[in-house]
Amino acid sequence: MAGNTTTKTRPRGSLTREEIIQEALALLEEHGPGGLSMRRLADRLGVAPNALYTYVHGKADLIDMLVDQVYAGLDLDPEPTGDWTQQLDTLSQSIRAHLLAHPTVVPFAVQKPGLGPHELRLGEAIYNVLRPAGFSDQAVVGTVHALLTYILGFVTLEVSRASSDPQTSDEFVRRMWAFFAALPPGEFPHHVQLAPLLAHISTDDQFQFGIRTLLAGLKAQQPELTASAASSAAAAS
Repeated sequence: MAGNTTTKTRPRGSLTREEIIQEALALLEEHGPGGLSMRRLADRLGVAPNALYTYVHGKADLIDMLVDQVYAGLDLDPEPTGDWTQQLDTLSQSIRAHLLAHPTVVPFAVQKPGLGPHELRLGEAIYNVLRPAGFSDQAVVGTVHALLTYILGFVTLEVSRASSDPQTSDEFVRRMWAFFAALPPGEFPHHVQLAPLLAHISTDDQFQFGIRTLLAGLKAQQPELTASAASSAAAAS
């Protein structure tokens, strides 16, 4: 059993930030975001609460550390032979997988700006794909914001639906299909006709559709956006 909730016998200085993060993640997974507190974490680690403040400034700092940790271990070197759209597709899949591996951290990730070292490295990796492709700085920043907003929003919906509807996906599909098919066709004709597609929720397919649509739209604008970058560079010189 992780942590000691009764006796605080650990020697002073025996904690590490890595251990604190791992135990805080475990605490979140067991009790959810509402169960995270410095006192409960200290009990789990077998130390007095004030011992944590040597390593963590407070709960807000702890949450920043947890959110940043979610992005640790990401493969930030997508297949170099692929074009920039393929590389961003691969990175997007990795980000989603890492977020889904820690669903209880997702609500915090939505609220917090990405300022931790792992989050900054992720930003650098995306910039490193887009800037060599010739996009203007404005297009690069806008693309990263749109991409991460889409991924975080999509995963937030996935996590919230999974927690509120524990039924199997097959049961959910049957129930939703029946719901849409039973709507009054005179009032909701499109819902009735699209019932099989509306009900058959395949999160992988939906995620891929959104990412590829976003990237296809950006690629269609690439000549204009790279021309804008060239004009800015010429003006600067």
